[in-house]
Amino acid sequence: MSTPKKLLITGAAGLVGSALRRYLRGRYQLRLLFHSNIPPVEPEDEVVVADLGDFETMLEAGAGVDAIAHLGIATTKPGYPNSRYTQMIMDTNIRGTYNIFESARINKIPKVVFASTNHVTGFYEKENQRSSPDLLVRPDSMYGVSKAFGEALGRYYHDQYGMSVYCLRIANFPNTDTVNTPYEPGRNRWLSARDMAELTACCLEAPHPQFGIIYGASKGGELKWDLSNAKELVGWEPQDRGAPDA
Repeated sequence: MSTPKKLLITGAAGLVGSALRRYLRGRYQLRLLFHSNIPPVEPEDEVVVADLGDFETMLEAGAGVDAIAHLGIATTKPGYPNSRYTQMIMDTNIRGTYNIFESARINKIPKVVFASTNHVTGFYEKENQRSSPDLLVRPDSMYGVSKAFGEALGRYYHDQYGMSVYCLRIANFPNTDTVNTPYEPGRNRWLSARDMAELTACCLEAPHPQFGIIYGASKGGELKWDLSNAKELVGWEPQDRGAPDA
């Protein structure tokens, strides 16, 4: 019996990180990176507490792993001025994402799954246009700008160094398998925890090397986004439904 691959999950305390810990435990050895607060973990989990902006620590965090799921982002709180949040985005989403990709290169990690966002193409949505991975980016916020940077960085590391990089443009993710918002037919924005975990696993097991941008949404979002390339690239089809059939 082969030894499970070792997966580094950054932002492991967040909504997506919590879902991956829940669904991927047992399928992979987990090294979990937390910024400060550590939730309950299993004895077999490796734990790293560090700032994504610290390059040397990110280099150490990537040593000896087989893949990275990079989920860590800057988070704001009520009352934070926008200028402060923007600086946090620069420090964490931009500098931290560079640190992760460079750690992967130096440590010869062949795969990175990058948690992007539908906000990379948010202005298409504001204009009620259907988005696809082939369209020019039109971010609707500095958060979307930072994720567009991460996608471009991933493309560079794929083309320059042969790294497999999958950018998952995650839509609404409340970390549940129960739909908690009604959506019109074809306009689902919800991604279930189970579908997110399986999409990540499909990326981790997909042929190497590849680069791909995939919209992360459960069934029923085909009028908002082109969801067709996920099956072709990584063999993933959502199992849960976030909107009724048209």
